[in-house]
Amino acid sequence: MTSNQITERKFYQNLARLLETRNFKSFKDYLAKSIEFNFHINPQYIPKRFEIMSDLLRNAIKNVSELYQTSSLGEFIEILRFGNEYNLFERKLDLNDLEFVSEVKKNKLLISNLEDLFGKITNSFILYIRGELPQLLYELLTEDPATYFQDTDTFIYYVKNVFFNQYTIYGLSVKLVSTLDQFLKEFKKNYSKIDQKHLIDDKNVNENSKKFIEFDVNYRYFNFNDTFEEERKYLMVKKHLVSPNNILKNIEKINSQNIYNFYSLSMVLLGGIGPQGHGFTYSTPKGEVIEICSDIKENEAIIIKYKQFLRDQFLRELEKELIRFNVEKIKNVISYLKIVLDKKELINYNKKDQILSQIRNFLYEDFQNNLIDDFQNILKKCSKALSIILRPIKMIDQFKARMELIAKDKLKSEDIAKLTSLKNKSHYDVLRERFFFQFLIDWLYEIYIEKK
Repeated sequence: MTSNQITERKFYQNLARLLETRNFKSFKDYLAKSIEFNFHINPQYIPKRFEIMSDLLRNAIKNVSELYQTSSLGEFIEILRFGNEYNLFERKLDLNDLEFVSEVKKNKLLISNLEDLFGKITNSFILYIRGELPQLLYELLTEDPATYFQDTDTFIYYVKNVFFNQYTIYGLSVKLVSTLDQFLKEFKKNYSKIDQKHLIDDKNVNENSKKFIEFDVNYRYFNFNDTFEEERKYLMVKKHLVSPNNILKNIEKINSQNIYNFYSLSMVLLGGIGPQGHGFTYSTPKGEVIEICSDIKENEAIIIKYKQFLRDQFLRELEKELIRFNVEKIKNVISYLKIVLDKKELINYNKKDQILSQIRNFLYEDFQNNLIDDFQNILKKCSKALSIILRPIKMIDQFKARMELIAKDKLKSEDIAKLTSLKNKSHYDVLRERFFFQFLIDWLYEIYIEKK
């Protein structure tokens, strides 16, 4: 064996070691150094790469099943995404493999979902996802079911029918609230009998603003009791705020189970899973209505992110308001704030007191004690101007504004889920990841039925 062969072998062994420890960043950095060794990298030479990747995936799912750490679902996706990006699932496929993959590709929704989650996908990746991953999950869940389930059958039933119907991930609560048919039936029934008491006038937009309707939907759903030994039937009532324009405009696409999109349906005003009973609902290609929202603390973070300005944007808005209030020394105030505020700083309503304090310190030197009333008057006007610009945005205002943009063809209904994000994860991320896991669970369940 030549020295170059020894170096190359050691290189791949080091890559395998970095994979085993899930040190993906170091893996990328080390891979970038391959040019120094003057040989072409072939991921298929990494020792035991399939075993390593499967172990990483198995550990991620084990965390979910044993400790109910749903954040590990995101880790599971990231491991697959990393493996696909660096061709760690590549192999030579025989005719049977190719026929199998060809059959899988007939499911257009699945392929759209895989491409959406993982980017460009190969036949080898599809084979691993459909051919090996369900078996891996089945073996893990049946060999070592969660301790709080009485037996494997109960555990599998729970995973298949309950787990992804209500859970929390990335600080966002997720709940299956009804079938799409049930929601649309209630919408059509209420829309057909619209009268003045059903209408809500949005006074914050122009005369062309669309009307919104509110209606209650009674949902019957099943859930396990605390012992997981039986199902119990519950009644759930939710009050929805809906833009008829949005629903009617997209009704055919929403109803279609051949289109890979998640359409905005409503905002839940009462009975929702978020703060004060709020939430946002979306359709799925499986004919479901899914509600997503955050807890109170995280919801505030979303609202702050929604209403914030870069420094120059903020100063332009502030100058307009100060002119409207006839504030003296406007140019001086704006010039001063340009100096003390970082150009890249994001300004939101949490910064109001800090900015007002800076204005107060700047103006104080220009006033003598006998002009204290003028000084206080200017500060009051500045405070009012700041409040107008940086006032908190209510969730209902966000929803109405976005529905208005849909009505004006400036925004698509299927893009709404992408606009509400938290910790770099949007409602859309939650929906598409859940959709992927639904496929996995269905395949796992097929194996379970065959074994029985």
